[in-house]
Amino acid sequence: MNKSNFRNTYPIVLVHGFCGWDRDEVFGFKYWGGPFDIEARLNELHVHTYSAAVGPVSSSWERAVELYYYLVGGTVDYGAAHAKKYGIQRFGRTLKGIYPQISDTNRIHLVGHSMGAQTSADFESFLRNGSKQERDHFEKHPEEGISDLFLGGKNWVHSITGVAPAFNGSTLGDSQNKIFQVVENVLLKLAAAAGSNFTDFVYDFKLDQWGLQRREGEYFIEYFNRVRESEIWTSGDTAFTDLSTTGAAKIAKERLRIFPETYYFSFHGNTTFENPKTGYWLPMAQTNPILYLDAARTGRLSNDPVIPEDQQASWRPSDGLVNCIAGKNVLGQPVRDVTTADTRFEPGIWNAFPVMNGWDHIDFMGLNKEFLSRKQDILPLYTEIARIVTSTERRDT
Repeated sequence: MNKSNFRNTYPIVLVHGFCGWDRDEVFGFKYWGGPFDIEARLNELHVHTYSAAVGPVSSSWERAVELYYYLVGGTVDYGAAHAKKYGIQRFGRTLKGIYPQISDTNRIHLVGHSMGAQTSADFESFLRNGSKQERDHFEKHPEEGISDLFLGGKNWVHSITGVAPAFNGSTLGDSQNKIFQVVENVLLKLAAAAGSNFTDFVYDFKLDQWGLQRREGEYFIEYFNRVRESEIWTSGDTAFTDLSTTGAAKIAKERLRIFPETYYFSFHGNTTFENPKTGYWLPMAQTNPILYLDAARTGRLSNDPVIPEDQQASWRPSDGLVNCIAGKNVLGQPVRDVTTADTRFEPGIWNAFPVMNGWDHIDFMGLNKEFLSRKQDILPLYTEIARIVTSTERRDT
């Protein structure tokens, strides 16, 4: 398809969330749409779209760095200071680059699901501001070099859209043992949906920086257990930390910034309802079974060591994984309520669309039974997102 045929000047890049996977993994069962490939369908509608792949359980820092190299190409450089701090290998995989022409004039629209939204915001902040800790390290050790990402000064992102975004983590992430149960449950269900099992499952944790590559001929269950039993989970440098409410708040305070030229959007769901007798929130009947217990746990939030007691009730509604209050915007950043009927959106502020009642976390991937059976179609949501972000592009008249 010729570039001139595309409706959008800047391509859309889809960034998956926690536990996500690349297009050639899981026997071709797509993160974005399962058998009904959202990327391909948007391109068929002349909406220039790519899917990116980053570490499914890696930290937001490492995912943002990987997103940079997934776009521009080259050998992933996590940063000398970062590598020394956490004891990881500084350099990762060498990637081809899906959009190496990205620049201040060839920008992109980022659409991130779940942790993909946090990663997208982190990525933009690296592009714009770089990393002071990496620059300081480079000044002391110039012989070690520095990634161009950490120098900043790049206005490459035109818009960021979070769908079921985990900007502020999740109260489920405040309990490490529960979140790994989510990983195992999701991967078991995913293997079944792809017609596989834990023996020959095609899934890559992308933890090369920790020396946790899948060995040749290794059964997936063996690989999975090596990852689960690794000491990396106590390092503070994984998605488990960054998806906790304290970890996400730390990232937001230290790195995430909102920029006056960039457009920011959020679409978030709620799959719970309040029990008026108890004040707890319960999962709706249509909630995906994978998320049912987690929706119930979130809905009974009390005595949480992180959330102040007088705020815990406001954190109970959720999409099954992410608290509704955590998905509207990066807490502390400016936000305004908008609707799809609006004809003009403002940059430099989160444009938050109304909560989508009845939508759970997996619905936004197009992977619930209604979408998979073709009784409903996920594509209208993404064509609407494409219409909205494309409407913000400046066009010559």
